[in-house]
Amino acid sequence: MTEVPRIVITGFEPFAHGTENPTLDVLAQLRSANDLPGDLTTVRLPVDSDKLAEIVSERLDALKPHVWISLGVAPGLSVIAVERIAANVMDFPIPDNVGRQYGGEPVFAHGPAAQMATLPVKSIATALRANGIPAKVSNSPSTYLCNQMMYTVLHLIAEKGMTTRAGFIHVPAHPALVAQQVYPFVEMPSMSVDMMSSAVKRAVQTTLDTAVDPMVPTFNY
Repeated sequence: MTEVPRIVITGFEPFAHGTENPTLDVLAQLRSANDLPGDLTTVRLPVDSDKLAEIVSERLDALKPHVWISLGVAPGLSVIAVERIAANVMDFPIPDNVGRQYGGEPVFAHGPAAQMATLPVKSIATALRANGIPAKVSNSPSTYLCNQMMYTVLHLIAEKGMTTRAGFIHVPAHPALVAQQVYPFVEMPSMSVDMMSSAVKRAVQTTLDTAVDPMVPTFNY
């Protein structure tokens, strides 16, 4: 790629029910390091399901990114989870931060049942593991805002006829969050923000280096 890659990384604000979100710390580290192989834009997303499509559409139109990686936290997760598929459904176990709680509605009424990540998910998971970062390919980002965000980005990219390669990565809780837990969650897995940031950098580089994800078995769940 001769053109300087335009890269978008997004993270979510903290959730109202008290879960801190290390993805914002990852965004801050990426901005501070300023060592990604391209022009980086970070986006802080509200935990407001009705605002996501508008934000994504505006950023896609304005930035026309080559790579878009959305981040979310999954407390209880012990490894980096590179998401493969997003479902066209919103079934929220708890309300978002403005009180909306969908019970099975589609993300887009006339969209396909699912959207597949266009990141090289297997190559990313393999590269992370080769570099000492625990990782897997995940086949479900659940049905909450992370799934909605992943589906929204992929759907709008397709609708706009763009070639942006996009997907979603879930990260574990960070140690500061685990330290706040009470019984029975005191032994929740965690990962340092430094390692999460390294994982995102590796995911971006792998995406830029990999034209086609190989059809070979890999760690997935």
